[in-house]
Amino acid sequence: MNMIKSSITNSKGIHYMLLSAFGLMGVYPLIPERYEGFVVIFFIVVSITLFLLNYQGKGILKKEFLITSSLFVVFLISALMSSEISEGFKKIETMLSLLIFPLVFFIFLGRTRLDYYKYKSIFFKVFFASNVLFSLLSFYLFGVYSSPKFSIKDASFFRDAVTDIPLIGDHPIYISIFLSIAILIGVTFYKFKKHHIVYNILTVIGHLIIGVLLVLLMSKGVIIALFIAICVLLSRKTKKKYIISILVLLLLSLLIPSANNRFKELFNEETYNTLNSQNSTSIRVNILKCNYKLIVSNPILGYGLGDVQEALDRCYFENNYGFISGKYNSHNQYMFVWLSAGIIGFFLFLFLLMYYFKKTWDSKDYLMLAIISFYCVVFLFENVLSRQSGVILFAFIINLMVLDNIKSNNSIKASN
Repeated sequence: MNMIKSSITNSKGIHYMLLSAFGLMGVYPLIPERYEGFVVIFFIVVSITLFLLNYQGKGILKKEFLITSSLFVVFLISALMSSEISEGFKKIETMLSLLIFPLVFFIFLGRTRLDYYKYKSIFFKVFFASNVLFSLLSFYLFGVYSSPKFSIKDASFFRDAVTDIPLIGDHPIYISIFLSIAILIGVTFYKFKKHHIVYNILTVIGHLIIGVLLVLLMSKGVIIALFIAICVLLSRKTKKKYIISILVLLLLSLLIPSANNRFKELFNEETYNTLNSQNSTSIRVNILKCNYKLIVSNPILGYGLGDVQEALDRCYFENNYGFISGKYNSHNQYMFVWLSAGIIGFFLFLFLLMYYFKKTWDSKDYLMLAIISFYCVVFLFENVLSRQSGVILFAFIINLMVLDNIKSNNSIKASN
């Protein structure tokens, strides 16, 4: 037994176990939705194995775990307060990553002395490559896909096509989130030395491939969030490079074909005055009206995690929206937390986001700052944490980067 333990706990054994776990998380965009949970389970198994075989009782980041898992606890209490407890626990099951990844990174892996920057880099490279491959597969599908609903190849056609991709198809908003995170990660790949020119060219090509798919899908809120996040990421560059980069982004936005430009909805007065079921912005505006009405009606305790959708459906019915029951959630993460857990849950959610910002600022990690900024904007338009495709990536990447920054800061303090 001791020989087995020794062989597993040596540096190579630990390296290959973690390498496979982080690599598999990097392939996440290519994994069918029904199997996404197995990726998380594998990561847990590897983490627990390393924890048990290397346990020393020191270095566990208890405070960080309590803070980062607090939102899950609030949702759990909210589910228990629901009249529809079974519905609440269905949603809790989807949100388990909000507990699992803080547990993995700050309890199971938090005490190790491994260099997580290396494993984070592996995840970044595999994740970027996976999004490039997904984009190429999508382009192929666009050439052979047909649908009686769409006579021309516009944004609606492309969005329907990626949803119908066999096995790996997903909602276009969440695909757009994956693509945007990959673009932000890819910005950090560039190396300004002559012998890295081939590497940089391949990165540029990867960015262009991912960017084209993102424009074709035209998820407005995600693109706005990405634009803001890129501004944040480039803010550490010289003023000249920063201004040039922003001008390039603005120029690219002007080159979007008119037939594929869903941003026109934002400048149509009817979008805000009447409900148009063919206009996604109009739908969201009217959903926000119900969100606001329900929050004002019960601002202190909220409605309970299992009862929020029922309350929203009732509001939609009373306002004659004609929405299919259960189809449209709050489409705003901040309001969803308030509707589920009341004002206390809402302010705890804001506190958690501020905690992430503080950790980022302390370590001067501009990539993490950009990614958190990106999510904070996307939260205005989408319930990212209510869907498995959204919550797994968010919980994994944010907690990984927090752990890496903590380890890096501790190493600097120790060396000083």
